[in-house]
Amino acid sequence: MRRFSAVVFDMDGVLIDSEPVIRRSAQLAGEDFGKTMTDALYMELIGLPGPRVEAKLVEVFGADFPLPEYRLRFQHFYHQHINAHGMQSKPGIPDLLRELTAAGVPVAVATQTRSGHAQSALRAAGLLDLLPVCATGDEVKQGKPAPDVFLLAASRLAIDAHHCIALEDSEVGAHAAVSAGMWTLMIPDLKPPGAEISALVHEILPSIPAAASRVHHLLRAGAPVEASR
Repeated sequence: MRRFSAVVFDMDGVLIDSEPVIRRSAQLAGEDFGKTMTDALYMELIGLPGPRVEAKLVEVFGADFPLPEYRLRFQHFYHQHINAHGMQSKPGIPDLLRELTAAGVPVAVATQTRSGHAQSALRAAGLLDLLPVCATGDEVKQGKPAPDVFLLAASRLAIDAHHCIALEDSEVGAHAAVSAGMWTLMIPDLKPPGAEISALVHEILPSIPAAASRVHHLLRAGAPVEASR
């Protein structure tokens, strides 16, 4: 049996309900420059590291698209929302984190988001104190789908990635977690999984509460070695 002793969480779309906020902030920022961020375009960007997001925006909006100014406008709208409305955790996440902490199970965050922004979002959602270990996109050479940020999280927990359960919502993030050697539970948020990622991840679950139940089972019982990837 493959035994598990830690849980590593993606942030946006798993720990916090931030994807609608990020999408709306991106759309409002685009409008300031006369550009339309369609839902279809946003779906292509979910989970990508910053440089790849910006490369896609230039590809779609043109070489003269003012990325630095756009970035500032996006941050303005994102923080405006958080300041006015806070940030909601995903249903079931606070309970799961408290249960894991009470059981002595190490937990960590592995996110594309830059360090300061990640801590701010987790604090706004009331989760920061429950997640003392955080690996962020600006701390690694390669962003997701490379495994670097998940491997950094495992290293900070001092636990081999092979013994970690990862929770992800995006295809890009799921690729990264599987590449890191983690048992990967995918909980799709805005974008349903395609056939390739469905075949790649270990399990796809419909909600955080369903994933929480599965996490507890895996921590108790492990998983058959032959099912590992």
